Amino acid sequence: MKKSLLILLFCAIAVGISAQEQPKDKAFLMFLHGGYGYAPNSRGDGLTTTDAAYAKKIASGASWNAQAYFRTKMFIVGLMYSGHTSSGSYVASLPESQNKLTSSDKLLTTYIGPQLGMNIPVAESFDIGWNVGLGGMWLKNNGTVFEKPRVLKGGTVGANLNVRGVYNFTKNIGISAEVMGLAASLGSARVGYHDQNLKVEYFPLMPLYQFSFSIGLKCSF
Repeated sequence: MKKSLLILLFCAIAVGISAQEQPKDKAFLMFLHGGYGYAPNSRGDGLTTTDAAYAKKIASGASWNAQAYFRTKMFIVGLMYSGHTSSGSYVASLPESQNKLTSSDKLLTTYIGPQLGMNIPVAESFDIGWNVGLGGMWLKNNGTVFEKPRVLKGGTVGANLNVRGVYNFTKNIGISAEVMGLAASLGSARVGYHDQNLKVEYFPLMPLYQFSFSIGLKCSF
């Protein structure tokens, strides 16, 4: 009797372990990334100066994103939030004065949109994945012109493409490295300066491009 009970207990434990090791058909995935972002000379019309060298200098900055997905088999559907920030300053003088005054730009781009893609296991501890989406993209510049505040705000529709690789430490936790591209065109913006709030139209449209490389955490449950 005891021997039979031990055999049944061993079989139950073996079946339980085997079931735990089976990959789930459905799961929730979450990614949190941070890294480097580059907007290649794409925001010159949104800066406080049209100097090309300055626009190139201010294109680099920090980038981050948070993503949440429902996965079924290899396909994923969910939502992504992304941000990019950069800042810079320069010194210039008023036409009627020799006094040097500082002007600056502090850019923030945010993007949020639904996503579709795939998460593909290629080895026991390694996955590759991609996702595409269409969403809202907003540009804000908390700048100064000759040391007086100048705020620019604008919004448009953009698109993204993300490609990543994931190393899984366990079935629930992994580390992810990702490359992302964002693209949009801005037709107009509101500019506040000298107690005035003006609408600025861009013809041709102001391009908003962003490329980023980031690493972060992947969780599944």
